[in-house]
Amino acid sequence: MRILHTSDWHLGKSLAGFSRAAEHEAFLDEVVAHAQDADLVVLAGDVFDTYNPPIEAEELFYDTMARLGDGGRRGVVVIAGNHDSPDRLAAPGPLTASHGVFILGRPGDRTRPNGHRSAVGRVALLEPQPSVLELALPCGQTAVVAAVPYPSESRLQTLLSHSLEDRDLQSAYQEHLARVFSELAKSFRPDTVNIATSHLAIRSCMPSESERALVGGAYQIAGSALPASAQYIALGHLHRAQAVDDAPTTTRYCGAPLAFRMSEREYERTHCLVEIEPGQPAKVELVPIDAGRPLVIWDVDGLDEVLRGVDDGLYTDAFIELRVNANRYLDHSELATLRKLPRDFVRIRSVLPEAAELPADRAERRNLPASELFRAFFRETVEEEPEQALVDLFVELTDAALSAGSA
Repeated sequence: MRILHTSDWHLGKSLAGFSRAAEHEAFLDEVVAHAQDADLVVLAGDVFDTYNPPIEAEELFYDTMARLGDGGRRGVVVIAGNHDSPDRLAAPGPLTASHGVFILGRPGDRTRPNGHRSAVGRVALLEPQPSVLELALPCGQTAVVAAVPYPSESRLQTLLSHSLEDRDLQSAYQEHLARVFSELAKSFRPDTVNIATSHLAIRSCMPSESERALVGGAYQIAGSALPASAQYIALGHLHRAQAVDDAPTTTRYCGAPLAFRMSEREYERTHCLVEIEPGQPAKVELVPIDAGRPLVIWDVDGLDEVLRGVDDGLYTDAFIELRVNANRYLDHSELATLRKLPRDFVRIRSVLPEAAELPADRAERRNLPASELFRAFFRETVEEEPEQALVDLFVELTDAALSAGSA
């Protein structure tokens, strides 16, 4: 049995106002092409970027599901991620199931049989159980999929701990999910291909302590909490493609298909193709994703260097964060000149050798006039020098608010 594992599409997402729709369409064409040799597709959450995605994103999703399901000739399992509305995502389930597409919005959801049990060449859902899909596939094999959509405390509908201590909550969360996976794994059989999928964070896969705080409303778990009896575990949530080394079986994040922020610009982006036979270890093949525009950071020493680079044809198809090394902030005429250039600048930053900062001591800050506090705040957040008219307006409003409060 061949499985295509994908996740974190974030359909509808833009970058600093630039649409990513064309890149998404190109990526999904690749997904459909690779699925031609697959018996089952697993989409491990974050289908959309928001709870209320634009209609164009929903149309793209439904069109892709129809192409992947191929009229019920191929199995497709979709689970909700933290960016998805679980109810909205799963609402068309009764219709999509007839096309071989099964959608679970919340942990514990149950999908009805799709009526294809005796249909030759069609995917059939057998013996539905909460969070478990037993799928008879046209290839002649049966897959048992233990599916846990994004398991936040609210979606689990479980009070994990009466303690408010973060350490206690973290421990209770991991223990609870370990029990959930252990219970679902009881559905695995020696004669079936047994896989699990979820949208969650594994602690060892998060490279820094700052990333190990509460992520999207849920804590992290150790890879050891995942079920050892699964032959393959398909995860979503983290955008870096990687194996989970502390898991007891073959477990992977396939990663996001596009670089959605500058910090992801160097992430490896791959399609994850998995081959599994009952009772045998999974074999994983990683195929590079071709779709998607590059994200680059362009460091320059002045406006003239940018103009020369544009004349030389640099970065014609990239999203660019421009960092201008200078002794002052760019003025509005310079910014206007840059924004008129035929390049997609997602951010323009002035990098000063010693940027003015607010005093660290709050007592010292209280001695600064409101105008200086506002200037420092504006420089830190917008990375430009505010116009005097804006500073004057802030001071005027501040004085008015203080006067109203003392009246």
